[in-house]
Amino acid sequence: MDLNNLSVFNMANVNMKYLTERQKVLASNVANANTPGYLAKDIEKPSFSQFMEKIPLRLNVTNEKHFALLPSQMAAEKSNGVYTPKPTAALTIDGNGVILEDQLNEVSKTKSEYNRMLTIYGKYKDLLSVANTKINA
Repeated sequence: MDLNNLSVFNMANVNMKYLTERQKVLASNVANANTPGYLAKDIEKPSFSQFMEKIPLRLNVTNEKHFALLPSQMAAEKSNGVYTPKPTAALTIDGNGVILEDQLNEVSKTKSEYNRMLTIYGKYKDLLSVANTKINA
């Protein structure tokens, strides 16, 4: 059984991929904390509707007035990439905009969120294995 076909596992995988990419961006920020002119970057968090786009979900249309697509699928695709937020603090003399403490705080938050997703993934996997042994017994 492929766990990625189940929506809970698929959502957890999509979120973990986002968190992995965010850790890469944050690590780049930390590595460039002393680079002249470097501004901290971040990655846009996908909205719930963007999560739903990645899940194989089809709406049942029983009336011609019903939407055949999710609203997020009807909208133009929004870029989901890396961006440079406006600095909240003054830049250093050499133009660097990385505040190391803030970046390390974001790294910690991202790690905690990733661990939460791993826990959810593991609990649902355990739940399915218990349910499967009850059926086979």
